[in-house]
Amino acid sequence: MATRGNLSPSLAALMSAAAALAPSAHAQTAPAAESDSHVGYRYNDYSEDAVDGAAIGSPDRYRVYSQQFQLDTRVGNSGALDVTATHEVMSGSSPWYVLPGVDGRPIQVLSGATIHDHRTALSAAYTADAGTSASTTYSGSYSQERDYRATSAGIDRSFPLNAALTLGAGGSFSHDIIQPTDYLLYDRVRHEEKNTASVFGSAAWVLDKSSVLQTGVQLNVESGYLSDPYKLVSVGDDILADTRPDSRVEAAWLLRYRRAFSDANASLHLDYRYAQDSWGVVSHTIDVGWYQSLPDAWQLIPAVRYYSQQQARFYAPFFLDPGAHQFYSSDYRLGTFGAFSGSINLRKRLGRWELSTGIERYHATADDALGGADAAVPGVVSYTRAFIGLDYFLD
Repeated sequence: MATRGNLSPSLAALMSAAAALAPSAHAQTAPAAESDSHVGYRYNDYSEDAVDGAAIGSPDRYRVYSQQFQLDTRVGNSGALDVTATHEVMSGSSPWYVLPGVDGRPIQVLSGATIHDHRTALSAAYTADAGTSASTTYSGSYSQERDYRATSAGIDRSFPLNAALTLGAGGSFSHDIIQPTDYLLYDRVRHEEKNTASVFGSAAWVLDKSSVLQTGVQLNVESGYLSDPYKLVSVGDDILADTRPDSRVEAAWLLRYRRAFSDANASLHLDYRYAQDSWGVVSHTIDVGWYQSLPDAWQLIPAVRYYSQQQARFYAPFFLDPGAHQFYSSDYRLGTFGAFSGSINLRKRLGRWELSTGIERYHATADDALGGADAAVPGVVSYTRAFIGLDYFLD
């Protein structure tokens, strides 16, 4: 990435004026020298905590092992190509539905430790005029599981107005096909589809030689089958299929601040994201990361994140009145909860090689949400994730 205007080299390595608006947690998997061509490998181990509270079924939740291969290389004089292949193997049990206990407390019913699946994904992005403030990126991806296929394509463009201000804009579209397993056994849908269109706009200001501020807005529109075919919900005396609206509109605002501290050979990353959708879900996300370079080509990256969400209008752990709603869901991902996470990432450069390793701990409860919880969320997830990676720089 070329240095622009009077931007310091340390700051230029931190920012891309037309960066995608989707917030990355702590950039744990990216190599330290993002402008260098490289090939890389990552191995991740993700493990969810057992259900806390009354439950029926296996308490063992998801365990996911993933491997990721990446190629990031220059193409010609001004192009750049980034290709990533991912393979995941997952097993364990998942929250299925919630029953009301004799005292009114929710009892989580789990699917049992019968889920065994794998996911393969391939994504590619080509950037024209890479390393300049006026670049265009074309991207595409494909992901496949036993019961799910997703294809997407996108484009984004940066527009420098002067040495201190750059605008960005882009959009993407994805098409998903859902074909649940055991559809006859459990009376599930057999074949459904959904579409997602997304557009964004951003602006980045170079505040001084050491800092930059970026803000942006994003709009996502989903349509089609948006329910979860594997979730059920207790409604009165019946156990019914999870039922959600067939459209969802989400608007999000993102604010990012990057500051380089040359004397300390470090940089500060601050991110805030606000999102609200047509289902009533409102969320806040705050990310803080510190990138500290150490002697002998070491780098240490501690980071923390806080996330808070208010529930969808049609969420409850169970519904006692069958006529109260048109839609019903007890999926914890639509409930009210707050989550704290902390991570540490350590990198070591050895000539053309870079070794990286890290661990993240994520803990979520309904009580940690801003303003408290509206209803119990018995299936909310907490997890531990560890990874190790190796990169080889080609130039």
